[in-house]
Amino acid sequence: MCKKVLIAALAVVVGLAVVKGTWIGSHLRLKATKVQSWVNDRVPPEQEIARLRMELKNLERDDDQHYDKVARMAVGVEKMERELAQVKTNLSREESRIRKLREDLTGNVEFVQHEGTRYTKDDLRNDALTFQTAEDSLKSKEANLQAKRKHLSLERKKLTELRTTREQMSADLQRLETALAEERHAQAASESTIDDSGYRKLRQDMESVRDRIEILKKKRELRGEIRPTSTTN
Repeated sequence: MCKKVLIAALAVVVGLAVVKGTWIGSHLRLKATKVQSWVNDRVPPEQEIARLRMELKNLERDDDQHYDKVARMAVGVEKMERELAQVKTNLSREESRIRKLREDLTGNVEFVQHEGTRYTKDDLRNDALTFQTAEDSLKSKEANLQAKRKHLSLERKKLTELRTTREQMSADLQRLETALAEERHAQAASESTIDDSGYRKLRQDMESVRDRIEILKKKRELRGEIRPTSTTN
């Protein structure tokens, strides 16, 4: 079964490779574009926003892997810093010991006793070479540590940028959702099938009666039957 599926997939790939760039391939791509456009036109904006929220959430989950990677890098750098600090301490102690032996082995002195161990000038030279090798190794490790610190700094910056971008996109989706809700509300208001013309007609009739009353009142004022109503406070 798996073999048949693989053969079918290979056939599709080969077929696409054959038609790509040909007249048939051009029409197939045109058809695919039209299908994509047809699907996009029929997906409600609400559904598309929901899909975008889902994709953004998936990206956030994917970012957890990046956080794990950077956390491991940070722990590694901190561990290396502690180790190199200990190496520096040991080398400083060794440097003091070699300097002391060198002072003790000056002149015709063939050997000295140091912390219960017999040291000659040959022993001193060997220890000095070992010290030099360790010091060179330390410098190499410090350079490596510096490179790791720089890499860690770049990765941390990228994580911050990803978080900022994700928050901005979330805010943009919220704004899109709000704008869509307002548009749907306006659309619903304009497409309402409830007839309120009777209320509008009644309102007009009420205004007409009010005007007639005002006219009767004004006529009495003109005849002097009542004092004019003051319009000032």
